[in-house]
Amino acid sequence: MHLAVRPATIEDGTTLVRVLDAAYAGGYSATFDRDGPLQPNDLWWARSEKDISVIEVNRDPSGMLVVGRSAGQWLVEEILLDGFSRYPARTQEALLGRISAHLTALFQRAGQDAMLLRVADTNPFGLLLVRSLHAAFTNALLVHRYRGPKRPGAGSPTGYEVRRWMPADAREVGRLVREVTADRGRIDEVERAVRAKDAKGYVACRDGLAVGVATVELRPGRPDWFVGVRETHRRRGLGRALAHAAIGAMAARGTPPYATVWALDPIAGPFLRALGFVVERTYLYVEKPL
Repeated sequence: MHLAVRPATIEDGTTLVRVLDAAYAGGYSATFDRDGPLQPNDLWWARSEKDISVIEVNRDPSGMLVVGRSAGQWLVEEILLDGFSRYPARTQEALLGRISAHLTALFQRAGQDAMLLRVADTNPFGLLLVRSLHAAFTNALLVHRYRGPKRPGAGSPTGYEVRRWMPADAREVGRLVREVTADRGRIDEVERAVRAKDAKGYVACRDGLAVGVATVELRPGRPDWFVGVRETHRRRGLGRALAHAAIGAMAARGTPPYATVWALDPIAGPFLRALGFVVERTYLYVEKPL
């Protein structure tokens, strides 16, 4: 058996998209942070930030490896091998051993103290690789898909008003977002959504003061939405009303709502389930010290 891992070229685009579609059937891809079928151009856009490689088995392009780098830390974001279950047991064992050795050498040459991997629960090759490495679980990213009514009720709780935002709300919304989340990346995304032409926003007010916000940015393949409520106004149904407004906006554009949350987040998961979301896929994050 001959195994090779080589950098992907533009000629590999169709093959790699086929491998991705076989693995995810057009659903959400964490590697490309988008929903729906991928195109070869998506690969080349991601290549500016990540190393994308082709895995060849007996000189046949059969899989892909994507390694991302953030703040000096490397992560195997994608490791796929199409048709792995069809190989004889001895071939499977050999493939697991050689891929494991390749990844170990790759991370060691980069001076990494540990090998970090992200593997979807629908990826049989990846799960077996994790087991063979004896890697330890660190967290999981849960992909939720909305299965509730197409037009959910968006009534405001007593004493509150939920309305579309206006340009005059931009500064107050910005302050509110910075108050309800410490995630700098999320703050930047919401502030961009406030200015975007294809975005919609909703403000929850009490006595004329903004106490909650929802934003929806309808970009192709990646609808981005956010809901935030001031601490003193939570647990009154306000977050649900804002979320229903955002879900209705996405449904009106024919965009299936989805959301990603960390498994260790004690608030986001129950909130999404109460809205009518179900877990569609789980990405496991594991670590092996080197």
